[in-house]
Amino acid sequence: MSSLLEKRKHELLDAASALLAINPTASLAEIAAHAGIGKATLHRYFASRDDLILALAIRSLTLLEEVITSARLGEGSFTQAFERLVEGLIPLADKFFFLLSEPVVNYDPHLAKAEQEVGLPVEKLVERGQQSGELRTDIPVKWILHVLDYLLYATWHAVYKGELAKNDAPGLVMTTLLQGFGKQP
Repeated sequence: MSSLLEKRKHELLDAASALLAINPTASLAEIAAHAGIGKATLHRYFASRDDLILALAIRSLTLLEEVITSARLGEGSFTQAFERLVEGLIPLADKFFFLLSEPVVNYDPHLAKAEQEVGLPVEKLVERGQQSGELRTDIPVKWILHVLDYLLYATWHAVYKGELAKNDAPGLVMTTLLQGFGKQP
C-alpha cells in the first residue's frame, strides 16, 4: 500500500476510534460522516464493521507498543516509568477504550494473544511497583491494570469534554492510582 493510502487509512482509523470512543454503537454511515467521507469510500478500505474494528484493534496494539517502548519502562523508579507511560497513553485512550467491550476483538484469539504480549511490559512494571513498595501488594496486578484502562479513558474523556486541563491529566492519574481517593492515615 502506498504511503498516501496508508496515511489516509490511518486518518480513517483515527476518526473512527474518536467517534467510537464517545458513541460505541456508531454505524458505518456515522463513522464515514465523522471522517468526512461517504460510506462507499469507507467500504473501499473496510468491507464491514467487523473488518474496521479488527483494523482498529491492530492499529491500537501498534500504537500501544510504541508508547510502551518510548516510555522506557525499565529505566528509573516505578513511579518515573509509570508516569512516562501515563503521559503517553492519555492522548491515545480513545484508540483503546471502545475495544474493551467490542465482541469482535474479545473473541479473536490472535488479538487476545497479541494484546497480552503487548501489555506484558506494563504488567511487569506494576509487579515491579509492588516489589519496590510503591504499590500495595494486597491488590491484584490485573485489577490495577483494569482500573488503569478505565482511568485513562475517563481522563481522556474529561480532557475531551473540557472538564480537565490536558496538562493536569497525568498528575491526576498518578495521584489517583498511587494514593486513591481515601483519606491518608
